[in-house]
Amino acid sequence: MICPTCKTENLSHYKFCFECGETLAGGKSRQAKVNEKEIQQILNSPFALEFEELIDRAAAYYQVVIEQHPQYADVRFKLGSAYEAKGELDEAIHQYKEAARINPNYIDAHRKLGELYSDKGIYEEAIQEFKKVLKIKIKYRYADVQNNLGVAYEKAGKLKRAIQCYKKALAINPNYAKAHFNLGNAYSSSGMMEEAIEEYKSALRSNPSDVLCLNNLGIAYYQQQKSEEAIKIFEEAISMMPHYNHARHNLGRIYMEGKNQKKAVEIYETILSYDPEDEEAKELLAQAKRGIEQ
Repeated sequence: MICPTCKTENLSHYKFCFECGETLAGGKSRQAKVNEKEIQQILNSPFALEFEELIDRAAAYYQVVIEQHPQYADVRFKLGSAYEAKGELDEAIHQYKEAARINPNYIDAHRKLGELYSDKGIYEEAIQEFKKVLKIKIKYRYADVQNNLGVAYEKAGKLKRAIQCYKKALAINPNYAKAHFNLGNAYSSSGMMEEAIEEYKSALRSNPSDVLCLNNLGIAYYQQQKSEEAIKIFEEAISMMPHYNHARHNLGRIYMEGKNQKKAVEIYETILSYDPEDEEAKELLAQAKRGIEQ
């Protein structure tokens, strides 16, 4: 199976790319399979049922199987996935933990636990789960797990470790835009603006339409007192997403500091046309108009 991201050829049963960790369509799990003919018939049928009802039926089926076979790790994982789809994250975490308890080498269960813990702000737990994934399959060098581990470290306030993880992710997949972006943010938080700019540029080479990355690149230029470069970047972000007011606010700030109140008035009026309740824009618009009158 060919990875759509890095074009590496993988064995047919791989769920994630050997080289970069990208999810592979149609990949089959190595975990033991349980007879689930009924649920597959439901899932493969035309959309005769609403999605929520379908998920409820899937969860009910897996619950019945678990009552009969409580040590089936794969069914625990599938039940966790159903609960996650329903938004019942605590139940999902419980089932993923049970799957990992039954089979400590269950990569997907540890991966999902890491992701959910991170989503819930439980970063130390997330770090431990991502580490378990890397320990189990270190030779597979999952780029996305290294990136997610970096995010967990960064949100836990461990910036140096986060940077190390982002670098490891990029050593595996140099074109991993998200890791370049995250590394750029980490460098920016560390005051390493030149390094941040290079990482944002690298991210944009892989994903040119990322307006958030463009905005952060503009901020980095602005902090380097490179206003002309920053203006061009913010305008590029706005051209891609006209209602992206974050970039407009940054652009307005540059014009205000440069004493170009007329331009600033145009910017803040446009912001308010998209978001009439933006109190900051109202205040700055009034300031800019007073500047013109003086």
